[in-house]
Amino acid sequence: MNRRLLLFVSTVVLAAVTYILGWSSLFTVSSIEITGSSTQISSGIVVGQKLARVEPRAVAARFEKLDWVANAQVSRNWINGTVTINLKARTPVAIYKNTVIDSTGKSFVLPGSPTTNLVQIQAGDLAAAIRAVSFFTALPSDLKSTLTVVKVRGTGALVLVVNNAGKNLEIRWGNDGDNELKTKVFKALIALPENAAIKRVDVSAPHAPIVK
Repeated sequence: MNRRLLLFVSTVVLAAVTYILGWSSLFTVSSIEITGSSTQISSGIVVGQKLARVEPRAVAARFEKLDWVANAQVSRNWINGTVTINLKARTPVAIYKNTVIDSTGKSFVLPGSPTTNLVQIQAGDLAAAIRAVSFFTALPSDLKSTLTVVKVRGTGALVLVVNNAGKNLEIRWGNDGDNELKTKVFKALIALPENAAIKRVDVSAPHAPIVK
């Protein structure tokens, strides 16, 4: 008899909890907070919706389909009814036409205005631009931090523009290869006092560099 009573009580409690969470006016969405986006974005959730019917993983997966979102985390506050959506945007390092590219080579369009101070890529197509990003992100940080433009010629040869003491300096890099040697040669050349006013360095043949 006690077991039957316990089973009955458990069933009633479960039914009551299910009703409260899924059907009653209690535990509904009171507000939606989205962080990580500079522009207004729809969550697909409405105020008054049952909290129990807001599935965090499903909501996060929907946001992660946006090409500019690297990660999304969704939480529900059962006390005040707030649904919080934290978005982690991809960090662009370069821009090609109206498309930005992150360090992993992912291309996307940022909502709102593009971030400033991105390396400008001039290339024949997006694939070449992505290869250029892969190239320059592997450069030493002190050289990479001065980079403003990467030009990709039709032959695949690379031309870099860096900020050298407030002035543009063109580096004719050549093909993506011997990069460690080319970097050492470039640094050695610009360190020479007689090269203080140069405007162009050609390290495409690193054993026979040219300065102008």
